[in-house]
Amino acid sequence: MGTKTILLLAAAWLAGTGIAAAQPAGQPTPAAPQVSLSLHDALQLALANNLTYQAALTDERAAEAQIVQARAAFQPTLNTGYEYTHTQNEGAFQFIAISPTGPKLQKVEVSAQNVNSVNATLLYALYTGGAAQAAIGQAAAHLAQTQSDLAGLRNSLVEETTSGYFHLIQTTRSAQVADTAYDVASQDLKTANELYTAGTAAKVDVLRTQVTVSDARLNQIRAHNDVSLANARLANTLNINLGSIITPTDTLEIQAPSYVLDSLLTSAKGRPELAAAYDAVTIAQKAVQGARSAYLPNVGIQVQEASTLPNFVGVQQPQLSETLAVTWQLFSGGLTRGKVQQALAEVDKADINLKNTDNSVDLEVREAYFNYIAAQAAVDAAQTLTTSAAENFRVNRIRFKAGVGTSLELSDALLSTTQAENSYISALADLRVSLVSLQRAAGLLPPQI
Repeated sequence: MGTKTILLLAAAWLAGTGIAAAQPAGQPTPAAPQVSLSLHDALQLALANNLTYQAALTDERAAEAQIVQARAAFQPTLNTGYEYTHTQNEGAFQFIAISPTGPKLQKVEVSAQNVNSVNATLLYALYTGGAAQAAIGQAAAHLAQTQSDLAGLRNSLVEETTSGYFHLIQTTRSAQVADTAYDVASQDLKTANELYTAGTAAKVDVLRTQVTVSDARLNQIRAHNDVSLANARLANTLNINLGSIITPTDTLEIQAPSYVLDSLLTSAKGRPELAAAYDAVTIAQKAVQGARSAYLPNVGIQVQEASTLPNFVGVQQPQLSETLAVTWQLFSGGLTRGKVQQALAEVDKADINLKNTDNSVDLEVREAYFNYIAAQAAVDAAQTLTTSAAENFRVNRIRFKAGVGTSLELSDALLSTTQAENSYISALADLRVSLVSLQRAAGLLPPQI
């Protein structure tokens, strides 16, 4: 992580903490934090801060831990134990002992009231019927699947952040257009009043221009609200203070690169979603292997060393023992067969999902490609429309000031040029978003930001 990114994260953290909120009573509320971001900066913040992505990173760590757990089956286990037993009476028996003074009862203790036992046991599975190998294979495939899912989520986050970033630029520029339209409409209202006072315009022209001003004001309010919404949504994606005022430093204009559909379809075969689907098939196949292991015996060895005090029976202490055990389940009432059939069905399902994912990726690439081509054409068309609409408005404004045009013509011309400018801005934003969508669909997003 670069120095610039660290500074951005620090600024975002300071902006997001409650330090500034703890203000004494009567003090003015601090201004919202200002954040200037390039697209590169926004992507770095998203990958560092986004909560959904951070949660996916924990899934990767959990999958790595599952491999450690699965490999433990090939390692011995060592257990140690201590046991203390207290009984109310010691174990004993009596017998008649012959002595010079005559027979008498002799008491012999065979157990104590307090017994201490210490043991250490080493267990090692020599053969599990393939269950351990299957578990490791499943864990490894699950890790690969998790990593592929993480890569896919990363690409989706890049697309989401890029879309939000350029949508904020789009709404900001549209708000500027709305501000200009309101100012122009206000100036035209002043002109209409002057012409009406001079007797060269009818009252209806003034009223019509007033309607245009009101409509422009309404559009201005909506446009600035769209900016606030886009700003908050981008801040939420970046997981920074939602009250931050984000100022994008990039522009909508771009020299659009060209692509060939066949090449895109080929590169899409490396999509992480497809890799995850392949891993799902491997996991299902390993599950079949694990289920079938129940048909085979299990072989294990146990080595135990134990001692008991007091030692009444005269056995050498500590006592070492070795046990070789073979267990084989000969009949399970159909349980094992059912598990195998279930696992085989899961393999079929994983194969179907793989084919479905492959088809979905192919379709997604085609849709993204067609949208990208259409977005390029839309930019050219919108640019031509903007030029024509601006010229039409200029001419109608001159005619209105000269008293030979009507307020209706002027209002329509202003509406047309405003719509044309917004269409051009929207087309530029759509082109930027469609480009990153195409790159994501074809698996062309760079692995490092």
